[in-house]
Amino acid sequence: MEGSGYVLGVDGGASRTRCVIADLSGNLLARGSGGPSNPLTAGAETAAESILTATREASKDLGIKTFKASVMGVAGTDRPSGAEALRSRLGGFDWGRLRIVSDAAVALAGATGCRPGVVVVSGTGSVAYGENKEGEKARAGGWGWRLGDEGSGYTIGNSALIASLRALDGRGPPTSLPNKIMRALDLDDLGGLVDLVYSKGMVNREIATLTPLVGEAAEEGDAVAKSILEEAGEELGLAASAVARRLRMMDAFPVALTGGVFNLAPVREALGRKLGEAQPGCRIIEPRFEPDVGAALLALRELGVEIDEGLLRRVEESSGRLKRNWT
Repeated sequence: MEGSGYVLGVDGGASRTRCVIADLSGNLLARGSGGPSNPLTAGAETAAESILTATREASKDLGIKTFKASVMGVAGTDRPSGAEALRSRLGGFDWGRLRIVSDAAVALAGATGCRPGVVVVSGTGSVAYGENKEGEKARAGGWGWRLGDEGSGYTIGNSALIASLRALDGRGPPTSLPNKIMRALDLDDLGGLVDLVYSKGMVNREIATLTPLVGEAAEEGDAVAKSILEEAGEELGLAASAVARRLRMMDAFPVALTGGVFNLAPVREALGRKLGEAQPGCRIIEPRFEPDVGAALLALRELGVEIDEGLLRRVEESSGRLKRNWT
């Protein structure tokens, strides 16, 4: 497609929002960040404001208020009600052709450069999502912290809290997690968790921040912590395998892992074992681009721009030049 103009790509989750602005040739021009934008957990008003904050940050030096197309991959928008609640609150910019899709869809687009495959996302929440060569789509998990999100930062953090209380009671094996958690939460004793969780309403993204402590304990040889991480990896492997089966992806296909939980080796290793048993034809890859870039690629595709290797190389080159300003 010839001509000038800009596209916007947004990646929004339960903890933070990231966006990128690109021109129609695939050059990344600016990035921005904001707070949580899952309308189901943060509320539609907060979610919309996080997206607007990120977009303002990215566009302020460019002076851009109008886009040819915008794709927003936002957690919690799989249901039409979530997407519409968000759309109705997004004032202040001309978004052009606006599509609101799941955060998993933009993660896959970024990971594979808009090619078929499976992506497993695990941050505060978790989901597995895939698209095959025929354009069919499938997902597994991603039902939110009350109903699922197995293998997510939230479930790892919550499992650590439960394991700590079980150890305190003598119902579970000893672990170093209680001391780490008390220091992190500034508690004199574990009983203070009751006030934090029930009276003060400790939310899912706050519980997810305990995940690095579990990784630290596992590195120190704590068997309980290692078991929590391995269980998380197995759950994520099950989700990825379920997606591949539904899409009949039995030959060689890529599986990309994205999200902070995959910084923990026991999670990656357990996922690899579980997925390899069920889908020996898969190959785990490093994501080529971040999810917000994936959203920008989908926005370009909305305009009829071909996502070929030349364009993807321009994206890579401009991404390397662009200073990251994420929070």
